[in-house]
Amino acid sequence: MRKATGAAALLAGLAAVVLAARSTDIAGLLARVPLGGVLVLGGLVLLMAGLVLLATNSRSVRTSPSPMRVLSVWWIVGGLMGVAVSTWIATAALTAIAGADPALRLDAIKSGLTVGAGAAGGVALLLGVRRQWLGERTQVYQEYDATEKRVTELYSKAVDQLGSGNPGVRIAAMYALERLGRNNPEHRQAVMDVLCAYLRAPLPTGAVDDPVDRAREPAGDAAGAGDHAPGREHSPDLEARLTAQRIVVRHLKSSGGTYGDDGDHWPGVAVDLTRASLVDFDVSGSEVEAASFAQAVFSGRTAFTDCRFRGRADFTGAEFRGFADFGTATFFGADFAGAGFRGGVSFAYALFRFDTDFGGATFTDADFGGARFGTARFAGASFDGLTSFENSEFFAGHFEGVTFDGGLDFGSAIFRCGVRFRYSDFAGPTSFAGTFFGRAGFRHCAFLDDASFAGAASRGIAYKTDPEAAAVRFEAEHKGLSVVQRSIRAFTVRVQGGEPRGLQRLDLADTHFKGSVDFGGADIGGGELSGVTFPRTTATVRVWPPAWCEVPDPADPARGTVARSAAAPRR
Repeated sequence: MRKATGAAALLAGLAAVVLAARSTDIAGLLARVPLGGVLVLGGLVLLMAGLVLLATNSRSVRTSPSPMRVLSVWWIVGGLMGVAVSTWIATAALTAIAGADPALRLDAIKSGLTVGAGAAGGVALLLGVRRQWLGERTQVYQEYDATEKRVTELYSKAVDQLGSGNPGVRIAAMYALERLGRNNPEHRQAVMDVLCAYLRAPLPTGAVDDPVDRAREPAGDAAGAGDHAPGREHSPDLEARLTAQRIVVRHLKSSGGTYGDDGDHWPGVAVDLTRASLVDFDVSGSEVEAASFAQAVFSGRTAFTDCRFRGRADFTGAEFRGFADFGTATFFGADFAGAGFRGGVSFAYALFRFDTDFGGATFTDADFGGARFGTARFAGASFDGLTSFENSEFFAGHFEGVTFDGGLDFGSAIFRCGVRFRYSDFAGPTSFAGTFFGRAGFRHCAFLDDASFAGAASRGIAYKTDPEAAAVRFEAEHKGLSVVQRSIRAFTVRVQGGEPRGLQRLDLADTHFKGSVDFGGADIGGGELSGVTFPRTTATVRVWPPAWCEVPDPADPARGTVARSAAAPRR
């Protein structure tokens, strides 16, 4: 369409210029009308428009060759008809203006024939332009074919060298692939796929030392992406693997500090490291379009600090044998189901947009302090050592069947739409001090050490006590420290600038407390304690709310339950 428009404009411009050349002979036909100037100006405009359109079409051919259309015979017939029609129209119009004057009619006929000759010349010019365009197109295709052939040869040779038994040859092949990707952006994904495939190969046995011990070294002693600390020996095979890691990491990071195509950073490149073996993997500050680390094994220290995953990040079944740092990372959907964190992990101040799944994951010393979650699922997860969710925020949380074997701190956390801890075990000291629950469920939980739910204040949220709501307080004496007893109330919550979100509720039915518990002075008309059990043989402090009392278990005098007294009114 662009080519046809340019041709039409070019023909019209030629016709206008021809008429301008003949305008001196017919100037008497239109008195006081500067016909020559108008025709010259209009003709030049049309000529320029036609040339621009044709040049644009030619430039598009240079940048992106496309299949050529064969010139149909109807184009030639149409061109001849256009010449004839333009000659007839010009002659008829000019003779009509000339009237009966023989001299003027003769000039009019000459001018019409001149227009026809100009149109024919225009058609010939277009055919010449097409011939030139076809020549350039042939040259472009030849250059394109030569480039593709050279790229294919380099690519094939480098891939063959990656299978060499000599690590030095493999390293040279990796740098050749990197150079190919730098110079040919359309082949960057293929280069990245080859490097990822190399990293998916099994790690040689004994290639690295004990990763957990090494990962527990101070952060200042840790190396970068694949860089071992000075003095640490490693095999040539491992050096080849570390080279592949460095190349992958280099092109995921942005050297300018902003995400974009700055030469080293390759935007829009997907990474597939499924079942890969990675050593001291550090992609801090990177931007990843789509990433799969499913069932990957991370040895040594791993860092995704400040990493931005633009697509869903898949870490299903991944194993982190050393310390893993995801601090301040951003996830647009993440799947850590079944992942194992043996050397400790930090998700401090990470941002999890959309759904996040940690179901069945195992943690040792986990820090989620300050993290922000959408809907987070930790069902069936296991936490060992110290676990912190202090100051974290959840849209909704699911912790069904979770085991907390060490200390747990949910201090000042926020669950905006509620959380479920059903069938979970809290083996160590547990703190929910200052935590806000939109709605909390602790059915069938076991608190095997002291538990503290002191206070209920959160930043940015104003609490308004509802007279119909139930006030609940339970408190534990935590490791001999005196904890100020405060009330957790069922709230009407008013987020700043928003509408009330309704009453809150605390459900502790069928929960077992082994440590100290204090419900003194609480009104739990809106809550549920039926089925709460406790050991009667321990010397722990147990203070129940008004109208509730201990009932010994007839079958087991060492155990008791909590029940509402018969005289107590129900709400």
